Amino acid sequence: MQQIAWIYEEHKQELYSYLLWLTHDTTLAEDLLQETFVQAISSLERFRKESSVRTWLFSIARHLWMKHLRDRKPAPLPEEILFNLSEDTLQKQFSDRQILKRVEQLLAQKDARAREIVKMRAHGYSYAEIAEHAEISESSARVLLFRIRNWLKEQLQREGYF
Repeated sequence: MQQIAWIYEEHKQELYSYLLWLTHDTTLAEDLLQETFVQAISSLERFRKESSVRTWLFSIARHLWMKHLRDRKPAPLPEEILFNLSEDTLQKQFSDRQILKRVEQLLAQKDARAREIVKMRAHGYSYAEIAEHAEISESSARVLLFRIRNWLKEQLQREGYF
């Protein structure tokens, strides 16, 4: 128990600062900080010490932040629902869903790091954050995303989506 208390005291402020920087919301940062330590405590026996405790905690925090972004979907207002029922809008939504589904299929052909980089950018991460996560330079992150986007565009054009 003392080890857990020490880990908490040693890393809580730095983790909180990181989460606050990501969220720009003190309440959400505090919630994610608490959840980070709850997950860390529950999976402490699985920690293989292949990285530092700090890196492990930041990884947990980052994954919780990404999960929060994925799960966060505002409920549509009634007038938005009615607007979205127009025929043109429904056709566009169907087309957009088809394209998105195809993009997901194409991305599945790429390696896990490329998929993670694309997902992080789609969730609003900066190039600096992506570079830090992928352990590459910021310019490499930009180049990788540029190449992946171009590849996707070429594939979709070849298949007649555009």
